[in-house]
Amino acid sequence: MDASTGPGAPLNLCLSEDGLYAAHVSGKGLVLHSNVASENKEVQIARIKEIPLKSLKYFNVERSPVASADESASRRRLLSANDSRISVWQLTPLEIFAEIESIESGSLAVDFGADENEVLVFHAWNTKLSVHSLETGRSSVIKTPKFAHHFGFGYRPQTRELAILLKPETSDLLTVHEPRSYELVNRTVLQTIDAQGLKWSPDGKWIAIWDIASAGTKVLVFTADGQLFRTYSGPSGVDDAFDLGVKQIEWSPATNQGISEILAVGKVNGNIDLLRTRTFSSTTTLSHVFQRDQQCSSIWRERYTSATGDAEYVEASCSSAWSMSPESAWPPRGVLTMTFSADGRLLATVDTARQNIVWIWSLEGTPTLASALVHEQPVRQVSWHPSTPQLLINTITNTLPAIRWWSPQDHPLIARIPIQRNENGKYDMKWAAGSNTDSLFWFNSPEQHVIGYLSTRDGAVEFEVLNSVSSKSLS
Repeated sequence: MDASTGPGAPLNLCLSEDGLYAAHVSGKGLVLHSNVASENKEVQIARIKEIPLKSLKYFNVERSPVASADESASRRRLLSANDSRISVWQLTPLEIFAEIESIESGSLAVDFGADENEVLVFHAWNTKLSVHSLETGRSSVIKTPKFAHHFGFGYRPQTRELAILLKPETSDLLTVHEPRSYELVNRTVLQTIDAQGLKWSPDGKWIAIWDIASAGTKVLVFTADGQLFRTYSGPSGVDDAFDLGVKQIEWSPATNQGISEILAVGKVNGNIDLLRTRTFSSTTTLSHVFQRDQQCSSIWRERYTSATGDAEYVEASCSSAWSMSPESAWPPRGVLTMTFSADGRLLATVDTARQNIVWIWSLEGTPTLASALVHEQPVRQVSWHPSTPQLLINTITNTLPAIRWWSPQDHPLIARIPIQRNENGKYDMKWAAGSNTDSLFWFNSPEQHVIGYLSTRDGAVEFEVLNSVSSKSLS
């Protein structure tokens, strides 16, 4: 990410994972916004030694029921990097906590490691991964990481062992490393053609790796110490000749009992296999293909109510909704998006063949289609609230900036967002977690970011702006 900002340039505002902090570069200054949704908004500015920056990254502080607000705040860090220097900033107050200088040029990615006191550097050509400890000043090296992004590695929840895909020669390897020391726990040669990524289960019990789609359905499930537990090759009774392989996978959140119960396997053919983690066999397959005479309920269609682009949801029959959304000729069918609600009871999906439809599945008991929302334009983002079953939907639109909202108990809503229209129709959104006020979220164009919440006034839904940051105000 080019983090530089100047007059007339897009505002690359870097939001923390929980949406409560926002940072950007203005000239030679690093600007940090905190308390973004309160009356006591705070802006801190610190001088950057070298510009331009290549990236800004936050350390994602995991919420803990036993940690105080002050303890969580003290762990918050921000990382800034250019070609030769990495700076780690503490946020309260905003000042440099540590620096790593004279890094090798051409690094592919820089990020935090297991905690706020570790920094990862993926070197050019994926030759090695360096793990820098800010506490000891020492570094650990892992050679030949396969990827320099989060599909290639992951830290175990809570205990922070590292699992990483390596590609030293022709075979894929999975290695698991101890926290802090990064000593090797286990090394496994994978029976894959071209592993596409790995994901830890949220309960920390399993590591799942999926193979390239041309290999057919192939998901390898390992125990936390890197021992192969199960290879999933698709539902029984399915002809392998029609198996188009895996596009992506997603774990359900850990329940109150601390167990991740479902592994969703999104297929290239548009189906989703739901695997129960007791056996890792397919219990149900969700399909994005419906017959016109099929009975379905709670189908909502977007309808324009004005020439300027105001819209609302109206209830529609199953047949009319599907007839308004013919399958696209390109790209081919495949699961584009899968995301679980915070309690794991709902799954929202988008299929590449009909990118304007959000499908919402109920996973309680026998999985069924709970609702579907049909839009005029392709869906760009789908995001569940961090703690409640509220869904935000963001579409690519060349009319008015707007957000779409759904929950199981209410009529879905569409609200205009009071920001400058973006000509390419692309906007972004992010929930702001942990706030005591209404459900806050960010909505932004390249030039402006606003944070606020939806409210109903005189029967109409509105977006109440609590804070706004724009490139014009900074130039």
